[in-house]
Amino acid sequence: MGKPEPSAVRRAALLFVLAALFAQVAPAQSGRRKPGSPPVPGQTTEAKPAPTPAKATAVLVSFAVMQSDDVIFDFRMKDGVIGSFVERLEGSAAVEVRRGGRGNRKDAHDLAKKSDDAHVILFQIEEEGAGMGGVGRADARLLLIRTYVYAPKTGDLKFTDTIYQRPYRSTTEVGGVRVPAPSKRVERYPSQRELEQAGRDAADRLLSRFDITLPPER
Repeated sequence: MGKPEPSAVRRAALLFVLAALFAQVAPAQSGRRKPGSPPVPGQTTEAKPAPTPAKATAVLVSFAVMQSDDVIFDFRMKDGVIGSFVERLEGSAAVEVRRGGRGNRKDAHDLAKKSDDAHVILFQIEEEGAGMGGVGRADARLLLIRTYVYAPKTGDLKFTDTIYQRPYRSTTEVGGVRVPAPSKRVERYPSQRELEQAGRDAADRLLSRFDITLPPER
């Protein structure tokens, strides 16, 4: 038998080297999978980090709003004014608000002493001056808002404020510019909008007293 040709020996050696390289590369590639393909049993995959939950705004102050039991004009208008006050307070995520019923300053003081955490607000509407208009005869244009804030547990009077009406201007925002907004709302009283605006002003004044950032205008 003759000796193999040198070229045949070189080809055999080259095939052996390629086979050895392929044996080393194949195990490294076996752990990979195409995107979207199901994972191979026993194969480890990179875990994605869990999304960070949105941080909830902490409640900084709690209020219990008590409505004065004085009746000097239509109760439906009075409910609308205190409603604007409460709605404005509720516009802040840092504030917790609940209704405290009806009463007078003594009732508000007593309720605050029984409260563990909520400041009690007595919301009172009265006529500027003597306030002798009588039931249903007060001039809505002369009404003002007084708020009394009592501290929890002690019942101490912490703040008192007086808010007067100011000219009402209904506006909206167009391209970042405030412009007058048309409305078909029917008013029961000449000063109804001014009073509701005063209710929102009273809420803003109260939030500022507690260093709470004012909510955006609606």
